[in-house]
Amino acid sequence: MIRIQRQSLLYNVPLIFALVITFVSVLMIERSVMLATGGVFMYPLDDPFIHMEIAGNLAANGTWGVNPGEFASASSSLLYTVMLALLFKLFSVHVVIPFVLNCIAAFILLIVVDKWFRKQGTGMLARLVILGLVVFFLPLPVMIISGMEHTLQCLFSFLFITAFADWVADGNGTAEKKRKLPVSLLVYAFLVTAIRYEGIFLVAVAGLILLWHRKIVPPFILGAAAFLPVAVFGVYSLGKGSYFFPNPLFIKSEEFQLSVKGILSFFSNILINKFTVTKTTGSLPGVPPPGISLLTTQRILILLPLVYLFFSRQIRQAGKYNQILLIVTLTTLLHLAFAATGWFYRYEAYLVMNACVISFLILGRYWKELLPDKLLYTRLLAGILIFALFFPFVLRSSAAFTKAKQACVNIYEQQYQVAQFLHKYYPETAVAANDIGAISFFTKTKVIDLWGLGSIEVARSRKNKSWTPEFLDSLVRNKQVGLAVVYDEWFDKRLLQRWTKVAAWQISDNVITGGDTVSFYSIDSTSGQELRRNIAAFEPLLPKKVKVVFTMPL
Repeated sequence: MIRIQRQSLLYNVPLIFALVITFVSVLMIERSVMLATGGVFMYPLDDPFIHMEIAGNLAANGTWGVNPGEFASASSSLLYTVMLALLFKLFSVHVVIPFVLNCIAAFILLIVVDKWFRKQGTGMLARLVILGLVVFFLPLPVMIISGMEHTLQCLFSFLFITAFADWVADGNGTAEKKRKLPVSLLVYAFLVTAIRYEGIFLVAVAGLILLWHRKIVPPFILGAAAFLPVAVFGVYSLGKGSYFFPNPLFIKSEEFQLSVKGILSFFSNILINKFTVTKTTGSLPGVPPPGISLLTTQRILILLPLVYLFFSRQIRQAGKYNQILLIVTLTTLLHLAFAATGWFYRYEAYLVMNACVISFLILGRYWKELLPDKLLYTRLLAGILIFALFFPFVLRSSAAFTKAKQACVNIYEQQYQVAQFLHKYYPETAVAANDIGAISFFTKTKVIDLWGLGSIEVARSRKNKSWTPEFLDSLVRNKQVGLAVVYDEWFDKRLLQRWTKVAAWQISDNVITGGDTVSFYSIDSTSGQELRRNIAAFEPLLPKKVKVVFTMPL
């Protein structure tokens, strides 16, 4: 009995190793953050606070929005918001709940991936190495501390891809088996879209593969299961006077004009800027900056076809790996064309994880067959090629780990401090802002989102091309807004000149926020002096590295 237990423990060493390095890394990051914030738990993004505020309102009064009683589709993750609302209902609203939920999701993800490796007959040493690499390349600890839905997206996408590949590879069974879709696959299709709208790409590619295999009915059933959460929320949103899709989808998406010039410009941008060029400057306000995230995602389109080319015979014999390679490659193609990468290495995380899992598995299983009796220099060249292919992944993960602590500190020094200031001095005053997460979550202030994610009037104006200085100024005055807290570079100077700039807060070593300087404006010039006095009184409470610059004299 003892011997059997020891063998079982040894067999689970790879999983235990992956869990240990994941959560030890998380603890190390969080410890360094808490030391820098004086014990305040903080996320490296403002977005988790948007999710929590919507979830809190949903749990308390049934409102899907950042202001009680005011609908606003500011979240593009339907399931994650609902899950947070249920947890808030059970345990009340706590800032750590998204973090705990991500820890649980990461735990399940590693168990599921390890179980799949075992199913493929992967040895203990190979599992240990591959799981460790997956944790690093994702990178899983950074996804956990982000407090967002992307850990669950990785889990659901992996379950969908592997279940789909198994079912297609098992197509040599009975005619009944060929015709029927497994219930589990329908559930995964539902989940992968409910957690992130990009799940539609995965299911669309799976449907095309089924059509290629001359399966006519299953693609439409699969598509219906995936589109169900989108349709339900879309109808609900329309009934609330909003749009079918959440505000972030069209506010952050590329503009498409239905004309010859517009179509050519749209596809030119995809072919040049998304498939081949990685710029490090010049991104628009509110849009994820390009860089190593984009380059890594582009590299997947080279890596996976090369893996298939070098190991085509072995992959064809295995049966299912070609389906996984195909679905991840084509999904990456669609994601690059129609979605974003970046914003703290999370938008492309599900693609990176699935690409790494299948690549490492194939390399680990078949590399000896590819180079059985090759000379040393041949193996050396092969090693250099592999290193070159994966180098962007290394840079991306290294950057994520390096910036994790500082990103949390940035949010603490800027968004959190603004929220504390408003909570102390303006608890009953409506506020206009462009980063609304921490402001809405830590205060009871009514927030007007000048960028449009959390305010339907602004979102509609951006959709209808009426998002002008005149419109925004009229809106904040009609809403009786007392002050605005914004990034100057995000807005037209003609708008800001209509208000009175009182002061600005500047943070250093900014790696995540939309601007290192946030400005305070008095909408009504008569209240400017009061705002200045309040900022001066709050200044001693700010972290030492936050620089306060007054633009209105006493």
